[in-house]
Amino acid sequence: MKSIVLIVPYIGKWPFWFDAYLISIAKNPTINWLFITDCEIPVEYPENVTFVKTTQEEFNRKIDTFFTTTIPLTPRKICDLRPAFGDLFSNYLDGYDYWGYCDMDIVWGDIRSFISQDDLNKYDIISSRKNNTSGHFTIFKNCPEINSLYKSIPEFREKLAKVKLQRMDEDGLTDFLWKELENSKHSFKVKWDAILCNQENGRDSHQEYYLDKWLWKDGKMLELKNGKPVNEVMYLHFINWKRTMKFSEVYYSNNFEQFYISYIGIHLKSHSDFRIMLNSLKNIFVGYEKRMFRKRFFKKIRKKIRF
Repeated sequence: MKSIVLIVPYIGKWPFWFDAYLISIAKNPTINWLFITDCEIPVEYPENVTFVKTTQEEFNRKIDTFFTTTIPLTPRKICDLRPAFGDLFSNYLDGYDYWGYCDMDIVWGDIRSFISQDDLNKYDIISSRKNNTSGHFTIFKNCPEINSLYKSIPEFREKLAKVKLQRMDEDGLTDFLWKELENSKHSFKVKWDAILCNQENGRDSHQEYYLDKWLWKDGKMLELKNGKPVNEVMYLHFINWKRTMKFSEVYYSNNFEQFYISYIGIHLKSHSDFRIMLNSLKNIFVGYEKRMFRKRFFKKIRKKIRF
């Protein structure tokens, strides 16, 4: 079985759903996670997790020294470093066949059921997004050729030096890979033929404000309809729910076998049919899609006014 390690530099404070994150990691025992962090190390955590303690100053110094320049690091800006992780953290990668990066606003399902041994034997890069590299999950074959690909991304070092996030893990790397694939100059293979996480209206991650739509059960991430499983995904990425989620009832020490993820939080019991119906009515007027529609509409109006 090909070995995989996901690298997560994380500076600041663990999110309140971190215990649920760790529980979902524990159900993927053949995949490893490496956290490089200044956060307090949990008392209990899965055997497939390694914590490397650092400070923000030490981490910044390491990055600046590696790239021989000053990089204005912020938690978001770390995303621009991701394509270089294979080089940057090479001292932690001995013995691993693949390394990768991922996000923290996730609850993992059964990763190996979506990425087969045949995939790992055949492909050098595997992404959970369709036709794009994904900041929330992309893995790379651990070899010099693939680990140094970032050096060929146009203006990579120059964009690292910019304060504003340049989205090098997604836009920058994707554009580069497509040009290489189209020009047949490459000697690597990329698998990005399907969305492996939650999707709605053909787009991954972003979703309406649902109650009880997602159930994590014994290592599986299940999409529910009328309380019954209708789909399984590799992971749930609740990117636009981070602003609305307020609590988690899940603690790692309790070793829960299942829990729900809703836009308001992570909970153990399902809501009543009446509460779900009221929430659906609410979404008609002030749901996520309605908010996005209004945001786009007023953006167009402001643009027209300026001209």
